[in-house]
Amino acid sequence: MSMKEWMELDIDNLELEQVTELEKQRVKQHVFKKRKKAPIWKSLSVAAVLLISATTVTTFAFPSLASQIPFMNNVISYFDDDYGQYTNFEAFSDDLGLVDSDNGVSILIDHAVYDGTNIIVSYALKTESNLGKSLSISGGNWFDVKGANGMSGSDKIIQVDNNHYIGVAELTPFFKDSEHPETIEVTWEPKAFYNHETTMEVKGDWSFNFSLSRLEGTVLAVNKTVESSGVNLALNSIEFTDVSTVLSYKQFASDELMKSWLSVTPVFTVKDNLGNIYVDGTSGGGQTSDDFKTFTGTTTFGAIKDGATKLFIEPTAIASLENGRGHEEIPLSVIVIELTSK
Repeated sequence: MSMKEWMELDIDNLELEQVTELEKQRVKQHVFKKRKKAPIWKSLSVAAVLLISATTVTTFAFPSLASQIPFMNNVISYFDDDYGQYTNFEAFSDDLGLVDSDNGVSILIDHAVYDGTNIIVSYALKTESNLGKSLSISGGNWFDVKGANGMSGSDKIIQVDNNHYIGVAELTPFFKDSEHPETIEVTWEPKAFYNHETTMEVKGDWSFNFSLSRLEGTVLAVNKTVESSGVNLALNSIEFTDVSTVLSYKQFASDELMKSWLSVTPVFTVKDNLGNIYVDGTSGGGQTSDDFKTFTGTTTFGAIKDGATKLFIEPTAIASLENGRGHEEIPLSVIVIELTSK
């Protein structure tokens, strides 16, 4: 698909489809068990989750392209945002406008943002044929961040009409000593698109490379610990930016608990004193180097609402046998954070 064809897209005949609840819930979170240069993923879902490695760049940028395609004006608005996670994404993200085409599929990377911990990328697909609704990117090729020794994340794709798709990827790169650089270099080389319902696969050679500078943020040291039933969770800090709030934590599981379970990871429900709910039972990116006896991670949600002066963070540890073989929920005490010093 040439740039000329993109620019001459017949936008008047686009029939936008409503996003189903199933499509809203397609994304799953994943965890690294080891810190390795080549990422290893556990329990890959058949949802639109993908991995990639970096090679040569063949893309070109047209920053104004997205503005000429109506459904690209605000890709992020198509996705589940019940808690305002993407409220300020368009305003504070970088307008990339990167396009690459091969084998009847054109990919446009629209916007991306790096908050110092996590990366969000929005993109669109233009296809010559209808690839169906249950679409993901296959071939073990996800995003790669230079210098990262591991990564967790998720991706979801929604079909807009027969030949147009939009996607959003969220990733958390891990760096040595938990340090995050001021600028990161990202590459993406998807190898194929796969429909899990029809088993249709379209292979191609697409390649992207771009850099992002971290948003300025404020870090609030928390250093509060809660524990119950063999789980000790230390909430280390909270970082506030214009697009996100990031909880950084470290969890410890007792040897006795790990005798019965394969993994123990936390999920969080976060509310403020005004009644706003930011996340409800949500996990995030993390890593372990000792089979989940310790687990270090982050959970990210949207920017804090104006006027809020307190956060109520409710952690729950999920002890699991994995692969749907059973789990146990271990509630932990609520952590109250005063925001007046933020």
